[in-house]
Order: sequence, then C-alpha cells, then structure tokens
Amino acid sequence: MTGLVAFLLLAPAAPALAQRSEVLSPAYEAVVRRYASGDREGAVAEMSGWPDSRVRGEVPIFNREWQGSGGDATKHGVWRQISVRAALMLHSDCAQRARRDGKPPRPHESAAWSIAQTLKDDPAHRTFARRWYEAMAGLAAGENRWGAALDWGERGLRDFPDSVDMLLVLGAIEESIGAQATPGVTEEALLDASARDMRSRLRERLEKARGALRSAVAADPSRAEARLHLGRVAWRLGDAGEARSALEDVLARSPEAATAFLAHLFLGRLDEDAGRLDEAARSYEAALAIDPRCQSARLALSHVRLRLGDTAAARAEVETALTAGGHRLKDDAFWLYPWGPSVGVEDRLKALRREASSP
Repeated sequence: MTGLVAFLLLAPAAPALAQRSEVLSPAYEAVVRRYASGDREGAVAEMSGWPDSRVRGEVPIFNREWQGSGGDATKHGVWRQISVRAALMLHSDCAQRARRDGKPPRPHESAAWSIAQTLKDDPAHRTFARRWYEAMAGLAAGENRWGAALDWGERGLRDFPDSVDMLLVLGAIEESIGAQATPGVTEEALLDASARDMRSRLRERLEKARGALRSAVAADPSRAEARLHLGRVAWRLGDAGEARSALEDVLARSPEAATAFLAHLFLGRLDEDAGRLDEAARSYEAALAIDPRCQSARLALSHVRLRLGDTAAARAEVETALTAGGHRLKDDAFWLYPWGPSVGVEDRLKALRREASSP
C-alpha cells in the first residue's frame, strides 16, 4: 500500500460542509476559478491558508460523508462547473508551497493524485495527466527525493502502461539511483558486508532501469533518448556489447545534437575501457565537433592524450577547456544527464499551469 493510498484510507472523516450531492462547495469552486482565471499565486496563497481539516472537508476525495451520500470524486461529472486541470495544478502548487514552508504536503498531493485519476480516462485530458505525472516525478528527482520520484514514476506507469515517456522517466530515475554502483569500486570496500549489500541493491536498480528502457525502445524504436540511456545503463552493468549496440544505434538514427554528443562521449568511454585509445580519441573529437565549448569531452580527450603519452596535447586540451568554460552559452549536456527527468521540469510545470488557466 503506497503512502498516499494509506493516507486516503486512514484520513478521519470531516464535516460534510454542505456537500450532500455531486457538487463541490462554493468556497472550493471559487478558489479553483481564481486559479483558472490567472491569479495562481493568490489562489495558492488562499488555499494554503486552509487547515488540513478544511482541505479534507472541501475536497471530495477526503469527505466520507459526501462520498456516502452518493458522490464519487473519481467521476469527471463532479468537475463540470470548474476546470479540473486548474484543480489539479492548484493542489500541486499548494503541495510545493507546503514543502517549502516545512508543512506536510500530503493532503494536497493526495488531492491532486485523486484528481489525476479522473483525467487519465478522459481523452480530452489524458495527455495532460500523463505530463503531470512526468513533472511530479521530475520535481521530486530534482530535489533528491528519490523515493518519491520512483513512487510518482511507478504510479504514472500504472495509469499509462503503454507510455514510452513514462517508461523513459522511470528508467532514468532508476538509473540515477543505481548510478552510485559505478565501475571502479575498490576490492577493500567490497570486503565490507554493508558495502556489498548496498552495491547489490543499487545493481538491482540498474537492472530495473535496463528493463524499463528496453521496454521503451521496443515500444518506440525511434526514441533515441531511450537508446542513449539504455547504452549508459548497460555500460554500468558491464555489458559492453549491448552498450555499444545501443549507442551506435543512437548515432545511426541522426538524433538531435545533445543526444549525439552524449552518444559519442559514452562510446569514447567504452573504447577507453577496452584500451582502444585511438578510437576513444576519435569519439571524443566527434563530440567536440558538435559542441566545441563543452568541458566534459575536452577533459576526456585530454585524459586519452595523456595515456597515449602526448603530454603537450593533453595539457593543451585542459587549457582550452578552462578557457572555454567561462564563455558557455548553455550547460554541458554531460552535466545535465544525471538529473534525468528533472531537467527542464520547472518549464514543464509552467506550461501545465498555463494550459490549466483560462485565456
């Protein structure tokens, strides 16, 4: 039983507050309309001032008396008078505000989740609901709340089992958690039983990531991003064959520049691990051809030059990397990669809020 489910089942009954039929209270409708009208900050401030007891009384999912009278909060008809998208985003924003203020976000997260259940089966809102799950998972990942990120990703995949996007989100989150089990752990560290247990559990995360990403690739072979993550995860698991195949497929499909950059960078690491230093240098040079100002590929190339015995070239690459570092117009794609679905999440939330508001 998940935390939110338990909360819904165990929440104490609240006064019905005049909700005796399948309608929402006037106060609740008013604050949702305020959010939908564009006064989002005002609506969030107003609802954030409600005590939890009032939230449970006003929001249908919590109100047992209201539900006992025949109301069903999971029916879209409940929301016919107001924007269900606005209600979803209002509770989502209230949950974020509660967390920032050091208050329990669960009442609003539970309310938002209950509303999302009404959207997933509605063709007009289904895509919106899926994007909301992606954003909630990304938001949690960006705040290092990895358990919550997994929870949202798993819920989203349950509601959208055929979604390549949700498979990719979940796979990337599992990868980020399991990435701590990287190659190069010393034998001394592995002598410790707790370290071995931790490494085993992190490896399980990587295996789950590989499963989700393989499913994403199978569902949509054109998604280069899924192949990119699959290649990196396979490398972490020591499967150089699958890693190379996935990364070469990325390049063969001519993806966007950032994806191709990372594919070259990761292939370079595969060649470097295998002692094919000249091939590794060519991969890093290919990455630099896409983004000459990136530091990650420049430093990787410097390391290969040093291993090849060309200390002057290695030094020159480092100096170039340091010089270019202060004049970048965008982040190095390698720096962003470990953050998975949290990259750009604030922009995605802004888009959802705009779509939830009236023109």
